[in-house]
Amino acid sequence: MNILTATTATASLVESWRESLTTVLTKAGLQALTIESVDAASCAERVAKLTDKHYCVVLNASGRLRGTLRLLMSEPEALQLSLVRVPESSKRATQLDEAQRGAAAELLNQSAGIVSALWGPGVAKLDIAPTPADDVDPETICGGLRVSAETFTPILITLGPSSEFVESLEALAGDPSGKQLPESSTALTHRPSGPSSNLDLLFDVQLEATIRFGSRQLLLRDILSMSPGAAIGLDREINEPADLLVAGRLVARGEVVVVDGNFGLRITEVTSSNHRAELLHS
Repeated sequence: MNILTATTATASLVESWRESLTTVLTKAGLQALTIESVDAASCAERVAKLTDKHYCVVLNASGRLRGTLRLLMSEPEALQLSLVRVPESSKRATQLDEAQRGAAAELLNQSAGIVSALWGPGVAKLDIAPTPADDVDPETICGGLRVSAETFTPILITLGPSSEFVESLEALAGDPSGKQLPESSTALTHRPSGPSSNLDLLFDVQLEATIRFGSRQLLLRDILSMSPGAAIGLDREINEPADLLVAGRLVARGEVVVVDGNFGLRITEVTSSNHRAELLHS
């Protein structure tokens, strides 16, 4: 396997995954969570020394980012990752069966959705794909992430992009038309420190979020004559993304998913930082 020398582009990729995993695992309930970047050489050395069976998730990139990205860890590490939503008091799986593989893959898939959103609309979309049993080892390694938390043995997730992925990644980094690399989500909440800043008073304000599947205009007579069983068509195809509205403003679009038995939205594109910042004036 090829060990990549760190560049601005690969460092940005690793950082976007660090942020997305932090978001997903924090919501999953991990306490005292720490996720640190690990250099490519250390990751390659770890992969070479793995005695356990490998667990690998392959993500297909589309948009301006092309190729595949492999997320690699040992099976015991994948098992631990799959159990983050299972309470300590509950009966927990002791081996990586199909259900646990699916649970680990779903956590990584949720993180991939956040990574896609950080790149911005139309730049990149990462979709999980089945992994052939004989196609686990990554073509290249660009780095990894060490995840540790309270009551959680540290695990190392290695990022292995294909050559095509790396080429398109570097092309985006060198695009003279404007900023193409994913922006750190901390930029959305960056503000001056000190008593002169009043934004801290706003960041804990709860705002109503709504998922909109579509809309249409109805005649008053149709509304008054409505009865159970009536079907109303909307102005959106079934394969089109749904809208996420916050305080009545469109902030993102995505795919409707089920999260812990409830409807949810996997974000695939977000509006600009300036547009979302307008919520401060709502």
